[in-house]
Amino acid sequence: MKSANSERGRINTDLLDTLKIETKLWGIEITRTELKEIDPPKDVQETMNKVVKAENEKIAAIDFATAAETTADGIKRAEIKKAEGVKQAKILAAEGEAQAIQLVNEAADKYFRGNAQLLRKLEAVETALKENTKVIVPAEAELVNVIGELAGVVPVKINKREAQIEK
Repeated sequence: MKSANSERGRINTDLLDTLKIETKLWGIEITRTELKEIDPPKDVQETMNKVVKAENEKIAAIDFATAAETTADGIKRAEIKKAEGVKQAKILAAEGEAQAIQLVNEAADKYFRGNAQLLRKLEAVETALKENTKVIVPAEAELVNVIGELAGVVPVKINKREAQIEK
């Protein structure tokens, strides 16, 4: 039935040729034929409708599966890009940290030669103070001495005469 509908032109031509041959002896000349309607039996029509419906459902299922696959592929590529970004960020952070360590080492060699432990203690105090650490300072203590004690550095004692000269 499907092929009959799609090949109406060929059927019309074949019908015209057949009718011309069959009616030639009757004195009738047929110039044109047209197949207007094909009316199959009801059970054939129902079967054809079921076939068309099944084909449409198959196409819809394939389209849905393709869309789901495309979506999954897009999500996969997005996750890969995200992971690559995280990786690059970690690499850059590590490179920055390495450069910072190198600069600290250069400064330590230049300014704290032989005092690496002192430098590390000062860095620990700096980190602690950065995080808004609360430090209780006794009323009689000088702030410089308190920070030095936190770092494990003993304050340098200045005699009264040197203190007056500095003022």
